[in-house]
Amino acid sequence: MMTHTDRHFRYFLRLLSRHVMLYTEMVTTGALIHGPADKLMRYNPEEHPLAIQLGGSEPEALARCARMAAAAGYEAVNLKHWPVVRAWPPPRVMTK
Repeated sequence: MMTHTDRHFRYFLRLLSRHVMLYTEMVTTGALIHGPADKLMRYNPEEHPLAIQLGGSEPEALARCARMAAAAGYEAVNLKHWPVVRAWPPPRVMTK
């Protein structure tokens, strides 16, 4: 849920349940590699268990970002691979 599952919302959800896996907003590989990765992967320790959602079209970039997420302390990585020839992801995702 883009623009909804930020770290503040996840913290609120964690107050409701201590056991469910929470997921971040989807982050593109380009944003993590070329942008402020520390800001994009920031979370509260109380949010765990926590998974990050990564999206991209290059398998090497997805692997690199998955390693970054593991080093940042995420329990799981949800990968979204978009082949370049498809008309996916939607433009809204590409502009984030």
